Amino acid sequence: MEENTVAVEKVVKQKSFPKNKFLFSITIVSIATLVGYVHYRYVSHLFENDRNFAYLSELEREMSFRTEMGFYYSYYKTLVHEKPFVAGISKLMFDKSVEHPKEVNAFNRFNIHPEVLIAALYRYFEVWLNTTEHRQCHIIDRGHDLSPVESCVGLGQPIYFYLEAIWLLAGLNVTALFLHATALSNSILGGIFTVMQYFANHSECTRVMWAPNERENMAGPLLILQCWLVSMQLRDRERKSTFPLQISIFLLNCLCLLCWQFTQFIFLTQTAIFFVMEQIRVIDTKTLCVLLHSHFCGLHTAILLLQGNDMLKSSLYASFFAVVSVYALLFSSFRLKVENRLDVFVEAWLVLLRLSIVTCLSVYLKSAIGDFFEMKEDGHVWELLASKLTDYKSFHTMIYTCSEVFDFLPLGSFVRSVGGALLPSALTAIALATNYTIKETRSKIERKIDKEIDVNSDDGSDSGIDSSDVKTKKSGVTIKEEERDSDIDEIRDGLVRYVKGLSIDPAVCYNLMQLVAYGLMAGLVMRLKLLFVPQLCIISSLLFNTEYHRYTKPYYLKYVIIICNIWSLVNTMYLNVTKELSHIEPVIESKNKDALAGF
Repeated sequence: MEENTVAVEKVVKQKSFPKNKFLFSITIVSIATLVGYVHYRYVSHLFENDRNFAYLSELEREMSFRTEMGFYYSYYKTLVHEKPFVAGISKLMFDKSVEHPKEVNAFNRFNIHPEVLIAALYRYFEVWLNTTEHRQCHIIDRGHDLSPVESCVGLGQPIYFYLEAIWLLAGLNVTALFLHATALSNSILGGIFTVMQYFANHSECTRVMWAPNERENMAGPLLILQCWLVSMQLRDRERKSTFPLQISIFLLNCLCLLCWQFTQFIFLTQTAIFFVMEQIRVIDTKTLCVLLHSHFCGLHTAILLLQGNDMLKSSLYASFFAVVSVYALLFSSFRLKVENRLDVFVEAWLVLLRLSIVTCLSVYLKSAIGDFFEMKEDGHVWELLASKLTDYKSFHTMIYTCSEVFDFLPLGSFVRSVGGALLPSALTAIALATNYTIKETRSKIERKIDKEIDVNSDDGSDSGIDSSDVKTKKSGVTIKEEERDSDIDEIRDGLVRYVKGLSIDPAVCYNLMQLVAYGLMAGLVMRLKLLFVPQLCIISSLLFNTEYHRYTKPYYLKYVIIICNIWSLVNTMYLNVTKELSHIEPVIESKNKDALAGF
């Protein structure tokens, strides 16, 4: 009867609804949606005030898209106006306007899939959008003896629909930033702190309000979402959600590769980080294979949708991925078991050797593929890198380096990050995470030693006639075992125990390594600080991880650290947001006086 009662109680407990977890999830989703909407409105407001977009004619609006922005918008415009839609697709596949009279497949050559998708959505909803509810037109009197022009606003106007899609992606960027920081720090406050850091360093984090349709603005939100899901997968030790995470990461990998040509180099660093983490035993080989599988699917799908893009097929990312995959499948079992100090040093040298071999083989494979198929599509990237590190110059490098965004990261960016409390908070968070890892590992080792001592004392405390007889009969064996144990204790010194007992959070380790990779990229090319600074914001969220303050002494010091960082951040965010808004208010007033006269 009692057994049945216990069984009934267990069934009831299993059916109980997790209210706390549900409320926590609702809170996170609500805050993520709110901050995303705020940023969506914020960047659209900055863009409108800077350009006076609502008071420009259609020609003036298109002329405001300079350089590559106008280039990508032209493909969107072609698909919107070409009838039928399939004819527009065919026109892009046989485009003669780029390298006349040679035909160029724009799908294969350029990353125009965002424009194709947005144009397809507009064409699908075109009948519903072309109503007075979603499209209003008015006459603008420009003054100075200039003829009036018609200006239309609303989602029914193709250029506004295009920009609205970009503003939504900008909102998604902050939503993903909040979700990533919240998951990494295990704290909602950490996610909010990261969003505040993003607004406090807004001009360092994004250019979407000044250059809306740059490729990094299309791929940036997806990259942050991908890093968030990768961090979750690294922490999923029981593999309860491996399949849905795999599908999501695979789709995001594919979309990122479709949206931005530079994504392959970001994924190259990501794959290299996974390999290094496996080598230093932060993750096991099975986890490495799972992560490589998502890259395998994403890479091949992207090549298919890009219609065999040569740059992606012959990339160092594809070659490095292939070499690491062969290692994980065939050679990952050949690892040295660390038992003494000598093993530690031998394994360290073997790790360096394996890293060197994989790197050399990847470079050789990439070179062999490029020579065999005569593909040098990414040559301009390596030439640019060579020009940064040496005195090498070519026509392509001089075109790039004449632009400020391709210059080295200036010292002013570091000064602004220090003054904006971003770099100090990130360094403090890294110090807390490092201190926690070191002391937690030491504490685990001490507990393990104490447990071994207790077990040995329990074994030795057994007394009696029978046990005495056994010990007397096997005295020789006992002495030999004691000598062996003493030798093992001498060999297993503190270094070996520490190396074997070291426990590192793989998600935090990955994000810190990715921060270093982004930092190196941003140092060489200033434009890539749009990857580095948001990653700094994410790392700063670790300040609010309660576990990392466990070993902070004295106890009240953690409150001092958090309060000082929040106080400095709030002040910086207020000044920065005020500056971004006030910078354009006089321009709005001066430009709109004549325009408003026409109403």
